[in-house]
Amino acid sequence: MSDESVRIRVTPEAAFEVIRGATSNVERIVAWKRGWIALLASLCALLFATSCGENGPFEPVSADEEERIRTTMDGRSFRQFEPSRDASPRKGVILDFTGGFNLWAQYARDGHAVNEWEVGAKAYRIERAGNGSEFRISFVAPNSAQSFPEKCDNCISTSGVSISIRDLFDSGRISFKVNDPDGNLPSPFPVFKSWTKFSEDEYFD
Repeated sequence: MSDESVRIRVTPEAAFEVIRGATSNVERIVAWKRGWIALLASLCALLFATSCGENGPFEPVSADEEERIRTTMDGRSFRQFEPSRDASPRKGVILDFTGGFNLWAQYARDGHAVNEWEVGAKAYRIERAGNGSEFRISFVAPNSAQSFPEKCDNCISTSGVSISIRDLFDSGRISFKVNDPDGNLPSPFPVFKSWTKFSEDEYFD
């Protein structure tokens, strides 16, 4: 056998095809990485928005501010109906700050309750939005009771449930929003998901 080296002749066209194939592979890898980066960026933005809300991150209020808020809200009751109190069917919600914090809700038709329940706690947590535009009230160790359609105790999940309040110190402008991101609250929810002015101390039968 001859020791002479074997020579392989590569045409310019073949070399071009090899280079083009390698370039195509690199472009696919780059595109794939860009897609993953975009996806991760979107997920991070979503997580940030979920944890921070539209008005920036929420933080616990100071002890002095907490005392002022509790003093302002203590003993007050706010009620709202959709579409109105005398309508049928009707959705009703009461936010009551007597002896803690209670959320009462009812769906009624033809003057009779179809769904009725209440969630309440003696203690609640208060947080302020980063830009100071709203406060958020959350239950601490809540209890629940359902009257209709069937009676049950502590059968309503309050995970993620909170109440947002704007203009808390202005009785003429105060408004509320009920937050239930996981959809745990039963009928009549979802209701009053946007900012809504509730009537204070309105007679309810």
